[in-house]
Amino acid sequence: MKKIKVLSIILAISLAVGGCTNLKSDEKESNAIKNNSEKTYSDKIQLAIQKPNTINPITNTDESVLNVLNLVYDGLFELNKNYNAVPKLVKNSKISPDSKQIDIVLKNAKWHDGTPITSEDVAFTVSSIKANKNSPYNYMVQNIANVVVTGDKELTINFNTNNPFIKENLTFPIISKKQLEGKDINNIDANKIGNGIYKIGNYSEREGISLKINKEYYGEIPKSAMDINVNIVPNEEAVVSTVEALESDMVKADSNNLSRFQNKRFKIMKYEGRDYDAVLINQSNPLLSNVNFRRAILSAIDRNAIIENGYMGNIKPVYIPINSNSKYYEKSLKVEKYNPENVNKYIKKIKINKKDKVKETQVNATNKPNNKVNSGKNTSKDTSTQNKKPESNGSENKPSNGETQAPNQDVKPENKPSSGGNDTSSSSGSSDQTRNIQRNSVYYLDEDRQEVYENTEDKKEELTPETNNNIIRRTKKQEEKEQNIEENIQKDNINNVNNGKDANNNIEDKKNNKVVKEKNPYYTEKEIKSMISSITLKIIVNRENSERVKTANMIMENLKAANIKSEVVLLDSLGMQKSLQNKSYDLAVTGWQISSVPNITEIMKNIVPNNAELNKKLDELKNATNEEEVKKIYADIEKYCIDEALFISIGIKDNYMIINKRLETNNYLNDYDQYRGIEMFRQAK
Repeated sequence: MKKIKVLSIILAISLAVGGCTNLKSDEKESNAIKNNSEKTYSDKIQLAIQKPNTINPITNTDESVLNVLNLVYDGLFELNKNYNAVPKLVKNSKISPDSKQIDIVLKNAKWHDGTPITSEDVAFTVSSIKANKNSPYNYMVQNIANVVVTGDKELTINFNTNNPFIKENLTFPIISKKQLEGKDINNIDANKIGNGIYKIGNYSEREGISLKINKEYYGEIPKSAMDINVNIVPNEEAVVSTVEALESDMVKADSNNLSRFQNKRFKIMKYEGRDYDAVLINQSNPLLSNVNFRRAILSAIDRNAIIENGYMGNIKPVYIPINSNSKYYEKSLKVEKYNPENVNKYIKKIKINKKDKVKETQVNATNKPNNKVNSGKNTSKDTSTQNKKPESNGSENKPSNGETQAPNQDVKPENKPSSGGNDTSSSSGSSDQTRNIQRNSVYYLDEDRQEVYENTEDKKEELTPETNNNIIRRTKKQEEKEQNIEENIQKDNINNVNNGKDANNNIEDKKNNKVVKEKNPYYTEKEIKSMISSITLKIIVNRENSERVKTANMIMENLKAANIKSEVVLLDSLGMQKSLQNKSYDLAVTGWQISSVPNITEIMKNIVPNNAELNKKLDELKNATNEEEVKKIYADIEKYCIDEALFISIGIKDNYMIINKRLETNNYLNDYDQYRGIEMFRQAK
């Protein structure tokens, strides 16, 4: 027994010693990997981009490449964290009283080859952008008449018409005339010389791009500023994956990707982006064109709940499509809050002329039969990309998430506005298929008994688009009165013919008399209520956008609680485009990507087309010459949209920057220049 016990003890000691040896070996290996990683990895910031078609900043159209090129090239002005334009290469400037001219003096900045940046470079850049119609900055120079060089550092930019957003229109990067004049503008070697805080050291598709701090930079450079390695990967998904694999330090992500980075290795920085969401109200329908019915709808919808639950609080509420911290946005306006008790109050105020026919909207769905959802369940997925292309036409605020919404006659397209461009055509949007008439039955109202009867015989009839007339509400007394009038007309005609009188004149006299005797040309309150209860509002939404789908379902539930029937119609991008163009919807949950130039004219004309008063207010921008005038006009537009309940503005969605915690920063971000201030990053202690 003792021998067995001794052997057991020896064996246990041997295992323990062996185990310790193995543990120490694993620890050494781990430390070796860590040390090796620190030597080759942590002394530089690691980024990733997809393979660029060009590294010329004015012709590149890929967002991941654009963000890196913004480190190499500066513009005259740049957008700060509040999306307001501030000087960059500009030392000082003066805008003329009519806002048609700006005089500029440049800073003593240099190109990376040591030559000075001159006014000639600015003039060359403007002409190059104008010559490249596909440049993402082309819209910024369309109003420029000419650039007059008055000295090496002095120049004057003249505009064809007054421009209250001059500085925002001058945020494009400046390129070198010496390097590019007379050459292929996309030549890689010619585009290696920039003017920004980082300069290109080496460039190859295999090894990537090496960015080094420009020690001759005209601005301040922190002592802790780190050089950057930029890896070139096949596509946008690979850009995100490199951060997850710890091969890259930071990347922009959307809400769907956040779960991949919810661990202690990463810091998630949230910032206000440029994707604007709203709910359109189709006012081609007489019922929805009535301001009091729109107010009833807005009273029934809990906008705050949509923001908190539909968007999980990751959206900044605004009432017009402009960033919430912009100097042009008025935050102080009071808005009537969610109050279902006000629904009936507004419905009682509705006045609709009997000449205006109200019918139930039919949606031309392109993805039948599974296009409807009548519950709060959401099975769709959000397909918004992590790296969007830079805007190709900035005054056309693009419709976001792939919904290309068709424009008004004088408006440009919603992933080209937009975003993002919307509804507009006056098409009725009726279905090509016959429909049961059950929802379009004729109703008779006995005014004496205040009861509603439905013509049940009509239920079996089927309607074609040509005969799909609007819901008509008439009283039995009216029917009898009209029948008696027609009988009397016929009797009088016979008598008049016998007496030699003009029968046609007599008919007109009788009909005119009928008009005079008509007591009320408007539907009664009971008729209005029966009209509302007889139709189902169609809420269309892109089924691929989960946040908007949740919002549509929440709106449906809110309206149901207010006794207003509605249903959600899920469409693909093409279906959204067609329905918006044909106006075959009642409410549409959609969105745009707003421009870096805060001119809201085009997007507002898409959100609320053909509104004379709104267009009048927007036209005032054409005569605005300064910041204060724009602020006043925008505040007036915002108030008008709120008072008239023209649409339901949700807000501007937040974006996210994923950053490896080995880096520290308190820097702010904006969506037009995502790596702005990266020189402020430092290694974590």
